[in-house]
Amino acid sequence: MTEPAHADASILIVDDEPSIVRLLTRALQGAGYTAIHGYTDSMEALAWLNGAMPDLIVLDINMPGMSGYDFLNDLSQRLTEDTFLPVLMVSGMSEAETRIQALQAGAQNFLTKPIDIKLFLAHVRSLLETRFLSLRLNEVRGVLEELVRRRTAQLQQAHLEILDRLGRVAEYRDDATGRHTDRVGQLCGLLAQELGLPQDRATLLARTAPLHDLGKVAISDSVLLKRGPFDDSEREVMRKHSALGAKLLSGGTSELVQMAEEIALFHHERWDGLGYPCGLEADEIPLTARIVAVADAFDALIHERPYKPAWSIPDALAEIERERGGQFDPQVVDALLRLTRENRLDLRGGNEPIIA
Repeated sequence: MTEPAHADASILIVDDEPSIVRLLTRALQGAGYTAIHGYTDSMEALAWLNGAMPDLIVLDINMPGMSGYDFLNDLSQRLTEDTFLPVLMVSGMSEAETRIQALQAGAQNFLTKPIDIKLFLAHVRSLLETRFLSLRLNEVRGVLEELVRRRTAQLQQAHLEILDRLGRVAEYRDDATGRHTDRVGQLCGLLAQELGLPQDRATLLARTAPLHDLGKVAISDSVLLKRGPFDDSEREVMRKHSALGAKLLSGGTSELVQMAEEIALFHHERWDGLGYPCGLEADEIPLTARIVAVADAFDALIHERPYKPAWSIPDALAEIERERGGQFDPQVVDALLRLTRENRLDLRGGNEPIIA
């Protein structure tokens, strides 16, 4: 006797007639199958399924207590969408309507009693071939999905590294330490969490916020590095950095670059509509930009810049609060105040805030 291709396949037989269970078990054993589990009680068979997964189920339709249809319905709730578990229905009823109902309930094939053993074994071989082909395809798909995840992660990391370096290029021109971008990014992430944004959005904001001033690369040193306040013409030149940064980031297809473009363009808009470059107000301004506006202003106030000395932290917080509903989104301001009052923004380093 030639051993079948899947001799160790697990086969479950459920039929309330003991003679049918014995007949099919002997037939399968005679064909070389070694892992056969027979039950005359459908509830006992379901209990067995709690700790095992067969490769094929041979299932009677009319059984006391739980019918084959009920058994199939319970089984379908245990399986994931990508799991193919073949079911061969058997019944003494040969009407076409019964056959159709069995197939619609989830069975793959249907045999009428008395069962033709040769035909039964042919169905078993075919269904097991399909079962194991499905398993192999799932394995291949899993490998491919893992490769895609790895490639995507690598590409994402490459994007992050490039964006990080772009942000530092802009920042080094008026912050020799390059820490401003890091601090703003960290604070934006914390503010986003405080405002209830999903963790993935908060993380994305923390990584894209450092690009808010990318447009500064196109501003001349005579303006950018000027000591003291700007005159009107110089202030107008500085204002161009928002649109310039957005233009540098425009056309990106990844969510990273698109968010960075949005932040670069809108982070100098004001809640009261008096900002630039578009004069948006309140909720017209993307939430990402409203968060960056508060984080950027707070960090800039408490650190020395070419045009101003550093402010004390209490004075900076007081200024941010004064602009609540004017320059800044009230909810974002409240989130910053909560972080500081609840000591979740660790300010132990003097004017060097560290995210706690």
